[in-house]
Amino acid sequence: MNVFKSSFLIIGEGLTFEHCSNFFKKNDIMYYSTSTNDIVDIDNRRIICKKKKIDLDKIDYAVISPGIPPTNHALQKLASLGCKFTTDIEIIQNLSQSKFICITGTNGKTSTVNLIADILNDNDISAIACGNNGISVFASLENSYDYILLELSSYQLEYINKLNSFISIVLNLSEDHLERHASLENYLEIKEKIFNRAKHKLIHKNLDYLDKYSTFEVRDEMFLINDNIIDGLTITDDNHISYSLKSYLIDGRHDLHNLCASISALNIIGLSLENILSSFDKRQRLGHRVEKFLTFNDIKFINDSKSTNADSTRNALMSLGNNIILIMGGDTKKMSYKILTKLINDKVKILIMIGDNKDELNKLLSVDTIKICHEELEDAISYIFSVMSPGDTVLMSPGTSSYCMYDNYQHRGNHFKELIKKYVSQQN
Repeated sequence: MNVFKSSFLIIGEGLTFEHCSNFFKKNDIMYYSTSTNDIVDIDNRRIICKKKKIDLDKIDYAVISPGIPPTNHALQKLASLGCKFTTDIEIIQNLSQSKFICITGTNGKTSTVNLIADILNDNDISAIACGNNGISVFASLENSYDYILLELSSYQLEYINKLNSFISIVLNLSEDHLERHASLENYLEIKEKIFNRAKHKLIHKNLDYLDKYSTFEVRDEMFLINDNIIDGLTITDDNHISYSLKSYLIDGRHDLHNLCASISALNIIGLSLENILSSFDKRQRLGHRVEKFLTFNDIKFINDSKSTNADSTRNALMSLGNNIILIMGGDTKKMSYKILTKLINDKVKILIMIGDNKDELNKLLSVDTIKICHEELEDAISYIFSVMSPGDTVLMSPGTSSYCMYDNYQHRGNHFKELIKKYVSQQN
């Protein structure tokens, strides 16, 4: 692919369109764009849109927004006409001399790409984290980086044909996006595409069914890489790990797994454990991930809005003590919540369900704790402030997306924090 002498068709809207169109404009690269909703017909090698026509013979490659499923009729028609599909990832790989570290998984992708990039930069190895974390992959071309950390979703991996990677990592896998991928087996198969052209292939131990890959895991309060215990690195308590008589703060169980995956990758690059942990201690923490943002009258308020599946809510609950008032709910998704039953029974004093799936959650979660349904988040907060008591922890960890109520998880998390602060101010 000669990027600067090719012409492109961007299909879709959102960030992929924004990032690609900005890059094409900046570099005087010929491109066209449309959305699948705007396509009326595809006939005689022309895309007939509501207000324009696009000649396929003038297109070298079509860049597909990952939010569009491969089953889309327009995409299938274009494929049958011999249209070559590509991705923004493949475009930058044609232009970059950097080494790529590619990371996927159901949970923890953004935290891990950012963590590894932070640690590398802190050790004078230049790196940038981009991709599914919202940072344009084209930003990686603005400087000469030693490493580019690519966060890749299963939706992106579906469309990538050639992915060159120095290190590829699959962090974990749990039920999510099954409306698109149909089964957990298909979901894993798509995730494993990240290994196709990788030099080093790392995967969580419980996913290495055929002993094909290098592995990492946190088990029995120990860190293991390729089944070997990392000597001296121990989990002290729910909020600390220790190594060489030094203690390091962690934010929850998710931090342990992300750190273990990061160590396995950074070992390959040649960083010492001392340097990794020193940089880990200085990391930039991301919001909306078991975010302890306020304490009032000995009551902790925690925003875990990034939780969009049952496994992420499980990790949040495992990171906390008892007397939890838990808020869950949002969009209806094809997902089991059975893994939460024991944790809710053991740790949650009140379970509050909101959103479109509140009634379904109420049926699926057969627990002994008190269960309450509310229409809106503010209704739930108002109720919580009438029943909470010192020693409680108020946790919003929805276990699903909430496009029925919010633009994204940041919008949801910020609204939760605003409401809590509003009600706290009314108590003073």
